[in-house]
Amino acid sequence: MAGGDGGFAGAAEGLNQVRSQTQWINQQVGAGKLALDPEVAERAAKRVEEEVRALAKLLRRTDQITRLTGLGDYPDGQQLAQRFKDKAQHPDSGAIPLVNELMKVLMEQADAFRAAAKDYRSTDDQIAEDMQRGIQ
Repeated sequence: MAGGDGGFAGAAEGLNQVRSQTQWINQQVGAGKLALDPEVAERAAKRVEEEVRALAKLLRRTDQITRLTGLGDYPDGQQLAQRFKDKAQHPDSGAIPLVNELMKVLMEQADAFRAAAKDYRSTDDQIAEDMQRGIQ
């Protein structure tokens, strides 16, 4: 494996970008700077979950990558099959671990959207209470 990255350096960078986005959302929600309309937040969360389901479907087919056949019993064929398997399963940079981590981060992002909706509801409730106190 060239550079030990399994050929997925770009995918790992993309995962880091999604992770950064999720952290930013959580930070903004935690600081009270992001509150989303509950309908908008739920649509965003569901869209993210659709992506997770698509990735899960893809992972169910990864056994085809890890059980590559047809390259023969010669050492060269076996080495090539092993390289494909390594690219799929390498713990630090293989396709399967990267997709699993992306799914985890996306689920955290869906949770962050829902947390932003809770803040919106809390703010809305607080405003309603304040207005009611002012009327009385």
